[in-house]
Amino acid sequence: MRLHTVASADAAPPRAAIWRWPAVWGTLLVAAVLLIKLRWLDGQFDVGGMNRWKWLVSAGAALLAVCWIPPLGRRSRAVALAAVDTLLSLLMLADLIYFRYFKDFITVPVLLQAGQAADVEDSILSLLRPVDLLLLADLPFVVALAVRTFRTREPRLPPAPRLRGRLLCAGLAALMAVSGSLLIAVPVQEQKAGWARGLFGGEWWNVPIYNVTGLLGFHGYDVYRFVRERGPDGGLSETELSETRGWFEGRQAQRLAAESHPLFGAFPGKNVFVVQAEAFQTFVLGLSVGGQEVTPNLNRLIQDSLYFPNFYHQTATGRTSDADFAVNCSLHPAPSGAVFVRYADRAFDCLPALLGAGGYDTTVHHAYEGSFWNRNNMYRNMKYADFFSLRDFELDEPLGWSLGDKSFFRQTVERLKERDRQPFYAMTITLTSHHPYRLPAGLQKLDVGSLEGTILGDYLQAARYVDEAVGELVDRLKREGLWDDMIFVFYGDHDNSITDWALYEQLFNRPLDELEKQMLLKKVPLLIHLPGDAHAGTIDKAGGQTDIAPTILHLLGISSGSLHWAGVSLLTDEAKPVVFRNGAFTDGKVYYLPSPDGVVENGDCYALPEGTRTDAAACRPGAEEALRELAASDRFMRHDLKPLM
Repeated sequence: MRLHTVASADAAPPRAAIWRWPAVWGTLLVAAVLLIKLRWLDGQFDVGGMNRWKWLVSAGAALLAVCWIPPLGRRSRAVALAAVDTLLSLLMLADLIYFRYFKDFITVPVLLQAGQAADVEDSILSLLRPVDLLLLADLPFVVALAVRTFRTREPRLPPAPRLRGRLLCAGLAALMAVSGSLLIAVPVQEQKAGWARGLFGGEWWNVPIYNVTGLLGFHGYDVYRFVRERGPDGGLSETELSETRGWFEGRQAQRLAAESHPLFGAFPGKNVFVVQAEAFQTFVLGLSVGGQEVTPNLNRLIQDSLYFPNFYHQTATGRTSDADFAVNCSLHPAPSGAVFVRYADRAFDCLPALLGAGGYDTTVHHAYEGSFWNRNNMYRNMKYADFFSLRDFELDEPLGWSLGDKSFFRQTVERLKERDRQPFYAMTITLTSHHPYRLPAGLQKLDVGSLEGTILGDYLQAARYVDEAVGELVDRLKREGLWDDMIFVFYGDHDNSITDWALYEQLFNRPLDELEKQMLLKKVPLLIHLPGDAHAGTIDKAGGQTDIAPTILHLLGISSGSLHWAGVSLLTDEAKPVVFRNGAFTDGKVYYLPSPDGVVENGDCYALPEGTRTDAAACRPGAEEALRELAASDRFMRHDLKPLM
C-alpha cells in the first residue's frame, strides 16, 4: 500500500511540472505578449504598417527570444522569462522615445553613446507619454510570478520522469527555435527577392530594414552588421575602392571649376567667425507673433549679408555633432550613431587642420562638457589649436543646459581678444535653444497668444533669446574692431524635433501639406556676412551643410580641388543635389522623399517651386546619385580611406 502511494505521488508531478508556469504556457505567453507590444509599437512608429511579412518575422523573433528558456531548471526559467520580458520591454520603450526625436531606431553605435543620456534627461522626459507605460504594464505580474516560482520548493522527481520532462522541454525549445527561424527566414528571403533587393548590402536608412525585419529582427541584424563591420570580412573590395575614388574625383573637379568664379580669393587672410545655432530653423526668420518680430536682429543682418533661403541641414542621429562634422569636414553623418563617437580616430580633411596649416589660430567654443559627443577626442583629430568647453567658462548666466548664449558669446570674444592671434578661425556652438526650449519667465519676451504653454510657443521664445544674443555679439565684435575684418557665418544645426503639425498650422493660420512639413523641418538658416557688407543679397541656390567649408575656402582663395569633400561652393553655378541621410534629396528643381520600403518608384517626387507631386521617374537620377554620394562618404570614413586616396 505504501509503495502504491509513493508511485502515484511520483507519477503525478512530471506532467504538472511540464505544463505549469513557466515551462510551456509561461514561455508562450511571454512570446505572445512581446508580439502584442511589437504590434502596438508599429502603430506608434507609423512607417509602413504591420504587414503580413513583418507580422511573421516579429512572431519568429519573439519565439527565438524565449526558445532557449524551457530546458532550464524551474527557478532559472522563471528568472529568465522575467528578465527577457523586462529587458525587451525597456528596449521597446527606449526605441519609441528615441524614434520620436530622431525618426530612427537605436543601434549599437548609439548604445555606445548611452552614457550621454543623463545629460539629456529633460529632453527624454518631455518625449515620454503616459500611454507608453503600457509597454511595462505586464512586468509587475511577470516578476511576481517569477518570485513566487523561485520561492516555491521544487519537488524531487525520480530519474525517469525527470528525464522525460527534460526531453519534452528540450523538444519544445527545438520546435520553437526551428519555427522562429523559419518565420524569419522565409519572409526575409521573399522580400529580398522583391522590393528589398540590395537592402542589406549597403548603409541604407534604417526604416526600410525595420519594415522587413520588425523591431527585434532589426536589432538582431544591427548587432550582426556592427560585428561584420569590425571583422575580417568588413574590408573594401577593389571595385568599391575604385568607385569611391572616382566619385570624389568628380566632386573635386566641380570645385576646381568653381575657382574661376570672381569671388574666389576675394577675402584672403580674413578672420572667420562661425556660429552654429542650436535647433534654429528658417521659418522663424521674418516671422512675427503678437505684432512682434521673432528675430529682429537677424532680419537686419540678412539685409547686409549673403543669405541662402534654400539651405538645409543634413544631420542624422548625431544631431549637433553631425552638423559640426558636415560643416567642418564636408562629409555626411554616419547612418547610425555619431561620427564623433564612431570614427573619431579616422583621417579627414577638416577646416581647422587646413586653416591651421595656413597660419590661422583655430579655436572651438562650446559651454558644455568636453566629453559630450566625444568632442575632446574628435577636436584633437580635427587639429583645433584649442577647445574651450564648460570648464573654461564662468557660469555667470546659468540657463538651460549650462551657460546662456549671451554670456557665452561675450566670454568667447573676450577669449579671442586675450589670445590676440590673427587671422583666426573661431567655431562657436550655442546651447540655450536646446530641446525642450523652456526659458525663465523673465526671459520670455514674446506674446505667443494661444501657443502659450506649448512646446512651439517655448521654441519661439528661445529663438527670440538667441536672436538677442546674436545682436549683442555683432555689436561687441564691432566695438572690438573685429567686425570689419571678418567673415561671419551663422547657420542652424538641425530641426527642433517638434512635429505637432496642429501647432504649426495654428501659428501660420493655414493647413500644411506633406512637402511643406518636410521642408519646414529640413530648412535651417545660412547667412554669410562679408567685410564692408560686400555682395549682400539673396542666393536661391539649394545648399546643405556640407557646402559651407568649400564656400569658406572659396572666399579665402584656398583651393579645395584635392580635398575629399562632398560639398561645393554655394557661390557658383556648379550644380549638385543636397543629399539627406535617408536618401532624400533636392536640387532646387525637385524634392524627393523616399518610401519606407526603399523603392525609388514608391517615393514621392515634387516639382519645385510649385510643390506639386510629379512622376517619380523625374527624381530617379537624383535618387540614384544621392545613394552613390552617401555610399562614397560612408566608405571614406568607415574604412579610413584618406591614406589610400
